[in-house]
Amino acid sequence: MIDVTNLQVTLGDKTILKNIHFHVTAGEFIGLIGPNGSGKTTLLKTIAHLIASKNGNIKIAGKDQKAFSHKEMARHLSYVPQDTHIDFNFNVKEIVSMGRHAHREFLQPSPADDEIIKEVMVATNTWRFRNNSILNLSGGQRQLVFIAKALAQDAPIILLDEPVSALDIYYQMHILKLLKTLTSRGKTVVTVLHDLNLAARFCEKLLLLRNGQVEAYGRSNEVLTEERLKETYHIDAKVRQDKLIQALNVTPL
Repeated sequence: MIDVTNLQVTLGDKTILKNIHFHVTAGEFIGLIGPNGSGKTTLLKTIAHLIASKNGNIKIAGKDQKAFSHKEMARHLSYVPQDTHIDFNFNVKEIVSMGRHAHREFLQPSPADDEIIKEVMVATNTWRFRNNSILNLSGGQRQLVFIAKALAQDAPIILLDEPVSALDIYYQMHILKLLKTLTSRGKTVVTVLHDLNLAARFCEKLLLLRNGQVEAYGRSNEVLTEERLKETYHIDAKVRQDKLIQALNVTPL
């Protein structure tokens, strides 16, 4: 679904990403991890065609990314930004409805659109404040609304930049379980996560970035080694298998 080859991204006079190679197949749940400033957001935005690459190639579902029109790209890929601030006074349902624009020719949603919009809002627990102004929501509630908007887009690929950063522990688990369920139904999810334990628990593979390059890509036990955490994050940590949840646990020392 996503094939990145020899990618290089330069912003101003600074090279942010260089020599990036990896591919993602349909139905995978990929976690982008790495220290602050390692290039995670830039990589996600470049895949979403929000930032232009200097060199290299990105293919989406086997097609060169640059060959997509904006509307065609929106049908293939949805994107949840890290910053969910908005200055326009729309209500919550109107924001989520914007996710359906790629699938219709007219502004008014069809009955089928309405059904999808309600389904994703119920799934993200945002239906209860559907008539509220987006300006009156907390940061965590706005984050849920933008996730619902991306799900309403019903694209086969979902990119999310720190989607649970503003959420309490209940909603962190709720959203990550929801994304995991979507991958079991064939959706492909790539998400930036800072919590290594959540990444190890929910993601099928982890892509670790360091200084704009791929440090490691693979299963959590291949990526999250004590030696690599020391080199990349500059921390001493104990990595062990948590038998209760059948996932790796990283404990900083």
